[in-house]
Amino acid sequence: MYRRTAAALATAVTAGALALGAAGTAEAVPGPGFYARSNHASYTECVAAGRAGYNIWGPVFFCEPFGPTHPGVITLWVRY
Repeated sequence: MYRRTAAALATAVTAGALALGAAGTAEAVPGPGFYARSNHASYTECVAAGRAGYNIWGPVFFCEPFGPTHPGVITLWVRY
């Protein structure tokens, strides 16, 4: 009886934490075929690096913040 009650309580606490977002934050990842190439201090620097690598990965690239935990880091995503 004690095990069932403890298991039910643990399940309820976990579900509540997930619903409130207290379990942690997930970082967004672009679709298949994109790879994180490098990180930069500014959006302008990231775009310059993306354009400089045109001969390697072509015109398909984009820059976005690393995530909510590191808003000052911009990641260059490329498609090889």
